[in-house]
Amino acid sequence: MAAESSSKGNRKGVMNVDVGDLLKKLKLHDAELDDVFLGKEEVGSLPTVKWMAAGKLLTRKVFSPEHVKNTMLTAWSPAQEVSMRGVGTNIFTIQARCLGDWKRITEDGPWPFRGFALMIEPFDGSTPVPVVAPNRVQAWIQIHKIPPLYRTKEVITQLASRVGEVVAVEMMAVPTGSGDFHRVRVKLDPLKPLTRFTPLSPEGQECMYLQVKFEKLPRYCEHCGLMGHEYLQCGSGEFDESELQFGLWMKADEASWRPGTSGMRLCNMERQSGMAGRGPGGARGGRSQGRGAGGERVVRRWQAKENVGTAKKRSLAEAGLGGTSEDLDDTATSPLKKTAKSSGEDGQNIEPNAKKHLDMDDEVRTEEVNPVPPPPPGYTTPSELKKQKKKATLVSSGKMEGKNKMTTEELADSLEEDRHQQ
Repeated sequence: MAAESSSKGNRKGVMNVDVGDLLKKLKLHDAELDDVFLGKEEVGSLPTVKWMAAGKLLTRKVFSPEHVKNTMLTAWSPAQEVSMRGVGTNIFTIQARCLGDWKRITEDGPWPFRGFALMIEPFDGSTPVPVVAPNRVQAWIQIHKIPPLYRTKEVITQLASRVGEVVAVEMMAVPTGSGDFHRVRVKLDPLKPLTRFTPLSPEGQECMYLQVKFEKLPRYCEHCGLMGHEYLQCGSGEFDESELQFGLWMKADEASWRPGTSGMRLCNMERQSGMAGRGPGGARGGRSQGRGAGGERVVRRWQAKENVGTAKKRSLAEAGLGGTSEDLDDTATSPLKKTAKSSGEDGQNIEPNAKKHLDMDDEVRTEEVNPVPPPPPGYTTPSELKKQKKKATLVSSGKMEGKNKMTTEELADSLEEDRHQQ
C-alpha cells in the first residue's frame, strides 16, 4: 500500500513538475546533450509567426488561466478562433487567426480583467515562455485645453511624452462642454505614478498646467498613483483624505472615449469606498467637485416606482376628460328596459337624453330575447326516397289506372310485397 501510494504521488507530481528544477537534479546522457544547432541564416529564413502576442496581468494576485481566457475571449468577441494559454504565473501567449482580431486585441486596450490591466505586446514565438514579460499598459489619454496656437503634432507629442511612450496622435480636437481636448495613444510604465498634469511653458509666458485624463483606466492606487492595486492595499492602507493625491477626476467620461472602445464596470473598491465624490484636491466635494462634475458619468441605483394604486378611474373628472360623473349614470340600460321619464318645471314629462339609454324607438320591444329557432326539415330515409321514386314511375306509366284503382295504402302494401318477393 505504501508503494502504491508513493507511485500515485509521483505520477501526480510529474504533472506539475518544473523543467528547470528537473534539469538541476538530473544527469543527462549523450543523446540528450546532442543539440540541434541553427545558424543566423537558418533562423532568418524561417517564416515569421503572425499575429502572436504575450500577455501579463498587472497584479500580485494569482488567477486561473482558464478563467482569464474565458473572460478575455468574451470581451474580445473574435471573428475567428483565438487561442490563449497560460505559460507562467499570470503570463499568457495569445494567437489570433486574422488581422481584424489581432488589431482589436493589440490596439483597443487596455483590457481589464477584474479591473486589473492585461498588458499585451507582440511575441515572436522564439521561446516557449517570453524572455521579457510585457511591462507596458497601452491606453488612450486626453490632454485638455491646449491653446490653439500650440495645437501642432510636435507640441502635442512632447506634451504626451511626459505621460508615457507615444504611439499615435490624433490631431482633430474633440469639443466638450468644458473645453477641447486632443487624444493620444501612449504606453504607460506601471512602475511610475500616473501623470495628472503636463506643463507647457512658452517663453515669456506663465507656465500652463494642462490636465491629463485617462480613458478606460485600470485599477490604480489613490495614494501612490501606481496601477495594479488600490489604496486600501497600499502599505497599511490607513491614509487620511489629504494623503490621497489621485482620484476619479483623472478618469475621462465614458461618453468621450474613442469610438469603438468597449466599456468597463467600476471596480469593487470604487463602489464600496467613500472616495467616489472626492475632488481634485483630495477633499470630498458635492456636485461641483464630485463624480457628477464636468459631465462625468453618474451611477444611479434602481428605485421602485411609487405605489400609485390599481383602482380604475371612477369619473370623467378623475380621468382628466372633463364633465361630471352624472354623465355616466344609467349608461348600461338594457334595450328591454323602459327608461323613466323626468318631470320638468311645468310638470310635463321630458324624455331622457339619448345617451342615457339604448332605446331608439318609442315602443317597448316585446320579442323574446332568445326566440326558439324553427325545427329543422324532416329527414327522409333512403328507402322512403326509393318508394317515392317508384310510385312516381308507376303513376307516369298508367299502371295505377284501372277498374279498381288502388289507394295509397294499397299501393304501399303492393310495393312492400314486391320488395319481399325480390
